[in-house]
Amino acid sequence: MDETNPCVKDSIASRGRSPTVSAFSGAQYLVGLQIFVKLATFFMNIAVIYLAGREAFGVASVKFELVLSTIVFLSREGIRSALLRVDATRNRDSADSSATKIKNTEKKPSVQDQQIINASLAPIAAGMIMASGLYIFYVSKYTYTGESNSTEPLTSSVLEYRRALTIYIVAACIELCVEPLFVLSRARILFKLRAKCEGIAVAGRCVVIVLLLLLGRVVSEDTGKNPYRLLAFAVGQLAYSIFMLLAFSWYMSTELSFPVWSCYVPRPIYAHTSKMSKAYIDGSTRRLAATFVGQSLLKHFLTQGDNMIMARYASDDVMGVFAFVTNYGSIPARVIFLPLEEASRAVFSRLDGGTSRSSNNNGASSTIDTVDAQIASHVLTTLGKMQLLFGMILAVFGTLYLPILLSLVGMGDVAVVNTSVVYCLYLPFIGLNGFLEAFVHSVATSAQLLRLSIWMAGFSVIYAAFAVQMLHKFNFGSVGVVIANMLNMVLRIGYCWVFISRWFARHPYKTKPKVSAMFPHPVVIGTCLLSGIAVAIMLRVLGHHQKSSPVWQVISLAGGGIMCAVVLASVWRFEKQFLRSVQGLRSGKIAVHSSHSKTE
Repeated sequence: MDETNPCVKDSIASRGRSPTVSAFSGAQYLVGLQIFVKLATFFMNIAVIYLAGREAFGVASVKFELVLSTIVFLSREGIRSALLRVDATRNRDSADSSATKIKNTEKKPSVQDQQIINASLAPIAAGMIMASGLYIFYVSKYTYTGESNSTEPLTSSVLEYRRALTIYIVAACIELCVEPLFVLSRARILFKLRAKCEGIAVAGRCVVIVLLLLLGRVVSEDTGKNPYRLLAFAVGQLAYSIFMLLAFSWYMSTELSFPVWSCYVPRPIYAHTSKMSKAYIDGSTRRLAATFVGQSLLKHFLTQGDNMIMARYASDDVMGVFAFVTNYGSIPARVIFLPLEEASRAVFSRLDGGTSRSSNNNGASSTIDTVDAQIASHVLTTLGKMQLLFGMILAVFGTLYLPILLSLVGMGDVAVVNTSVVYCLYLPFIGLNGFLEAFVHSVATSAQLLRLSIWMAGFSVIYAAFAVQMLHKFNFGSVGVVIANMLNMVLRIGYCWVFISRWFARHPYKTKPKVSAMFPHPVVIGTCLLSGIAVAIMLRVLGHHQKSSPVWQVISLAGGGIMCAVVLASVWRFEKQFLRSVQGLRSGKIAVHSSHSKTE
C-alpha cells in the first residue's frame, strides 16, 4: 500500500520534471565520455606498456599523478563543492528570476555569474602557490650528476625525472585555468559541452603520448630503454591541459552572453543586505569553502593514500602492477559510478542545502521538506539496488573470467591476476560509497561536515596502518593495498548510512530507504548463484584445454556470456519496477513508489 501523502505525490511529480532531477538525464553524456576515455586509454596503455615498460607506466601513474592531483584537487575541490551548494540554494530560492538573469544584454556577467567567477579564480591563485612549493620540494632538490647507472631504479635517471615532473606541474597550472569556464558550464548543467571538451583533451593526450614513445623507440640506441619513457607522459598531460582550456574557451563562447575573457576578471559584488557593502566572494561561499577545503584535504588522502603508500614502500614493478589494475579495474567506476555520483550530488544539493529555509505561515515548508525526503529516499534506494545488482554480477563473472581475459591480452602473470580479482570484489564498495557520500556532503551542515572529517581522519589512519603492514611487512604487494582500500570503504559506508538514517528521522513520513528494498529479487539472486556454479564447473572441465589453446578460452568466454545473459533476463523479468525507476532517473522524471510496494 502506498503511504505517500497525495499532496506530496503531486509535489514530487512536479519536482521530478525540474532541472534538478534532469541532471540524471544529462549524466548520459558523462557516461559516454567515460566510455570513450576508457577505450582510448585502454588501447593507449597497451601501447605504453609495450613501448615504455611496466615500470615507467607505474612511475607515471603513481608518482607523477600524485603530484598532479595534489595541485589540482586541493586547489579547486573546496570551491567547487561550495559553489554547488550555494548556487543550488540560490536557484531554489529564486527560481522564477533566474531565467532573466541568464539573458544578460549588457555583455558582462550577471551578479550570480560574477559571484561564480570570483570564487572560481581563487583555485588558480592557490594552485600557482602550491605548484611553486611542490617544485621547490620535489624538483629542485634533484641535481643531475651524470649518466644514470642502468642497475639503479628507474627514477635514478634524474634529469629525465626532473624534466617530466616540471612539465607535470606546469600542466596542472594550465588545467586550473579552466576552472571559471568549468564551473559556469556546471551551473548551466551543460554536461554535453563538458563531454566534448574532455573528450578532445583525452584524445589529444593519447595521441601525443603514443607518438612520443614511438619517436623514442626510433631514436633510441638501446632497444631496451626508451629515452622518452617518462617525458612522453608529461608532454601528453601538458597537451591535455592545453586542449581542455582551448575547447572550453571555444564552446563556452557560444553559451555565454559575455566575452570569455570576462571569466578571468574579478569584480566586486554588492551584498544582498546593503548596497554600500561589497566583496569579491560573499560570506556564505567563503564559509562553505573553508569547510570543504578541510574536507578536500582529507578526501585527497583517502583517494590518493594508496599512491602515497605505494610511492613510499613499493618497488617500480609493484607500482606498475597496481597502476595497470587500477587503470583497467576502474573502468566501471569511471564509466558508471562517477557520472551517477555527480548527477546524484547535483540532485541532493538542491533537496536540502544544509541551510534553514524560511517557513511560510501555511506550513508549506514542511511539505517541501517531505518532498525532499521522498525524492532522496527514492534516488538512494534505486542507486543502492543498482550497485548491489552490479556487484553481484561482477563478483560471480568478473572473478571467474578475469584470468582468461588477462591471458588473452598477454597480462596473465600471477601478480596482475590476483590483484585484478581482488579489485573486482572492491568495485561494488566504491559504487556504494560514492552516492552515499554524495548525499552526506550535499545535505550536511558545517558542524556535521566537521564531525565527518574527524571520523574520516580516523578511518584513514586505520587504512594507512593496515596498508603499510600488508605491503611492507607481509609482502602482499598491490593485493594488500586493495584489501586495505576495501576495509576503508566499509568503514565509510557504515558512517554514511548512520548519518542518512538520522537525517530521514527528522521527517514526519516514513521515507527512510530500507536495505531490504535494495536487495535484488530472490529469483535474480538464485539465478546468478546457479549461473556462477555452472560457469565454475565448465571452467574446471575445460581447464587443461584453456591453457593449451586460445580457442578454448574463447569458447569458455562464450559460455560465460550465455550465463550472464540468463542473469540479465531474470533482472528484466523480475525487476521491472526497478528498471522503470532507472529509466525515470535517466529521463529526468521521478516516479516515487512506496517503500512497502512489492517488486513485480
